[in-house]
Amino acid sequence: MTPDDNNGRSQKLKNGDLAFFGALTASVSHELNNIISIIDQSAGLLTDLLAGAQSGRPLSPEQLERIADRIKYQTGRGVDFIRRLNAFAHSTDEPVREFELNQLVENLAALTVRFASLKGVNLKVTYSDQPLNIITSPFLIQQVLYLIIKNILDRALKNDDIALSIERHDRTHARLVVTSMARGEPEPQKAAEWKALVGIMKGEVFISTQGEKIIFEILVPGVRT
Repeated sequence: MTPDDNNGRSQKLKNGDLAFFGALTASVSHELNNIISIIDQSAGLLTDLLAGAQSGRPLSPEQLERIADRIKYQTGRGVDFIRRLNAFAHSTDEPVREFELNQLVENLAALTVRFASLKGVNLKVTYSDQPLNIITSPFLIQQVLYLIIKNILDRALKNDDIALSIERHDRTHARLVVTSMARGEPEPQKAAEWKALVGIMKGEVFISTQGEKIIFEILVPGVRT
């Protein structure tokens, strides 16, 4: 491989980093916009009720309570999305650091569930029974999982299931497995991209089929013993 080939490959990976970061940020900003719209509508309804009260129409405590509950619920959703987006953004602070894998994947799943919901697909995550502290790149793990899930969603049908599980593979490796209905093999260049990203972490990606299922297995070293 020539230096130009290496430079081209590195630039492609960097472009992929930006695309992933942008896609996730755009999805969260869309959700936040929906939340703000609902709160704005609720505030408008309150204004109408107050205007009616000034005209002598009695206020309904039940209606006021429903509006207050709706605003409280949406505010809570907004705070949660911002907290999760903040945690995701900080995953780029250091190329390699120690983190808890279950927490990282739980945060990513919460941020990406909208992609599955838009396709009518169920995303189910099974976490490790024990904490999995690992030293590697949190950003790359999230990026690879996102790319695999997005590739599945591009082919998925309504009511399909995507199962993601996390476990300790051996003394030093964590194992992440994504399973779905086999609706076509991923393009070779996409599979090569995933393997290149996991290779940066000195890990491996295996793709196999079992009956009607396709299985993506990611092995990542760095588990703290």
